Amino acid sequence: MDFCRLLHLGLLAFNALAIRSLSAVSGGHKSIFSKKENAQAALLVASQKTLPVMVAVVQQLGGAFGESGLLVLPCVAAHLIQIVLDSFLANFWLRKELSSNTAKVA
Repeated sequence: MDFCRLLHLGLLAFNALAIRSLSAVSGGHKSIFSKKENAQAALLVASQKTLPVMVAVVQQLGGAFGESGLLVLPCVAAHLIQIVLDSFLANFWLRKELSSNTAKVA
């Protein structure tokens, strides 16, 4: 598993735990984070931090592996792929929620 995927999964796990903690601390079931759709949106948005981290890592390399500008290009591509995959994930969650709500009504 490459660094980008590992970082993304790590951020998702950390942010999921942080959102649950915020929900518990800020009022439990009355918290804005207790609503599933709000928690999912916050989780995805909070986990979109890989591009700044990757750019910072490339800058710290100081050109050891080549031009920093060229090394950032794969980072940008990986970030765009991450956004696309997250949009599929959000769509999957929404469809799953809609189908479960439809089944409850019927």
